[in-house]
Amino acid sequence: MPDVRRPVVILASAAALVGPAPARAAAVPVVVIDGKGHGHGVGMAQDGALWMGRRGSTTAQILSQFYPGTTLGRGGGEVSVGVLTSPADSAVVRFPDGGEVRDAREGNQSAGFPMRVAAGGQARLRFDGRQFVVEVAGASLAAAATVHNGNPPVAAGTPGVVAAAAGPATGVLPRPGDAVTQQEPPPTTEPPATSTTAPGLILLPPGKQLVPLPTGPLLPTPSVPQPTTTTGPPAPSVPPAPGTGRTASSPRPLWAVPSGGGAVEVPELGARYRGVVQAVGGGPLRLVNHVDVEQYLRGMGEVRNPSWPAASLRAQAIAARTYAMRAVAGGGELCDTQQCQVYLGAQAEYAAMDKAVSATRGQVLMYRRALISAVYSSNGGGFSASTEEGFGTPGAGYPYLRPAPYPTGDPGTWSVTVSLRDLAARVGYRGRVSGVRTQTGPSGRVVQVTVEGSSGARVVRGIDFDRALGLRSTMFAVRLAETAAAPPPPPTDGGAIQGLPGDPSAMPGEVTAAAPAPAATAVDAAAAPVRVAGSAPAPTSKTALGTLAWVLLMGTTSAIAATLVGRPRRKAR
Repeated sequence: MPDVRRPVVILASAAALVGPAPARAAAVPVVVIDGKGHGHGVGMAQDGALWMGRRGSTTAQILSQFYPGTTLGRGGGEVSVGVLTSPADSAVVRFPDGGEVRDAREGNQSAGFPMRVAAGGQARLRFDGRQFVVEVAGASLAAAATVHNGNPPVAAGTPGVVAAAAGPATGVLPRPGDAVTQQEPPPTTEPPATSTTAPGLILLPPGKQLVPLPTGPLLPTPSVPQPTTTTGPPAPSVPPAPGTGRTASSPRPLWAVPSGGGAVEVPELGARYRGVVQAVGGGPLRLVNHVDVEQYLRGMGEVRNPSWPAASLRAQAIAARTYAMRAVAGGGELCDTQQCQVYLGAQAEYAAMDKAVSATRGQVLMYRRALISAVYSSNGGGFSASTEEGFGTPGAGYPYLRPAPYPTGDPGTWSVTVSLRDLAARVGYRGRVSGVRTQTGPSGRVVQVTVEGSSGARVVRGIDFDRALGLRSTMFAVRLAETAAAPPPPPTDGGAIQGLPGDPSAMPGEVTAAAPAPAATAVDAAAAPVRVAGSAPAPTSKTALGTLAWVLLMGTTSAIAATLVGRPRRKAR
């Protein structure tokens, strides 16, 4: 009898030493988002323009694919591009070929201005909330005796002039004597402050309705002289009072004007800008590049590939010129990011794009005698989007922006995995998510997402869902799954996509994510009714030790049991 009890005591002691068996880690419920494309997908898809060019399509055929019913007109002038916002209210500009800092672009200057900067010199521009201050270094300076220090005055940019093309019914461009629209010359006083993340873009005249017209071929543009305007001579110069030669101040915005048609460098950005650079206040100090649209197009960074077919580059140049001219109509300002058009400056220029810009000089896309909103994106996934899908804007005012398939060699597929906990935090769902449903538009893009769970249903617009999770596009499908470990939180770009020029409601805004939720516990993960098998996680060191202990315990138990079974029992006395 004593011999029989001894193994049981050993087993109990071993069990007490090892403890309970390690529980298997619960799988993490996730949503897998499989998508195509990159960007809003409205208008021209750059992958489609590239593919069509490689297949031999002409520039007109490419533009007709993505902007049906439009014709070519002529337009040009100066654009204003915000290139820097300084929270420190200070920025440095450099003059590789020399130049001046003025407190009026042309005409009379305040005392101490203009300040001449020798080649290679630089100046720090500051704004203290009341006055602009310039401090010059690295050059021999003196207050000028004349307004322009003997250099030819740099004329203000030619006001934006657009000659409207005839409607698609005739495809005839206007004669040189036809009426044109023109802007007033830019004021020399400080313009209203704007933001480079949501520039104040101007719509066509209120109430103007665009009526769909028959889709026809895009006609080539004959040689038509571009309208120009004539301005009077600048006001007589007034010799400024002697300055310090190093520092001057003025209540008026400052202008960095390069000599001889050169460029102004902004070392903080590692960029050079043609035209002139203005320092404005009304908030943090900002630098704005005022440059002719043709020079602006040469410095864009939308297509940085000289191997693109010439027809594709020409289509890009025409679309970008049209977008810019419509955006600044009435005095608007462009940003230099993908929320408008990527603009890098003179250092981004390359021969192939220069040639495309020159070959299409002055060509813009028109619809019913007005500039169109020539939006475009990187990759449309093989199907152009409607304005409602891409921007949440009804398409009645944009009949030339319509959903349609297009040829492409690469639809840009992608996939993202997001934990349901992170999904809830990003879309503001206050509960445990158990399901996600989508509703799609005419191009197959998601226009509405319904998040379901313990707190009921929450409906989110497709474009807001896209921005909250930092997705590449709204062309996607969702499925629930489980993973062994929680995926990293998804990135977010804050909704940085191109907007419709002239439609503030379509300009992307910042997306503020909710505070991150605490790490999921095994109980929380198991509570979500998602039952998809997932692989077990690799054991940690503690788990490995516990498993080893249980193996040893089971081996010991088996050995003892075998001993007991194999030993002959004593007969009871």
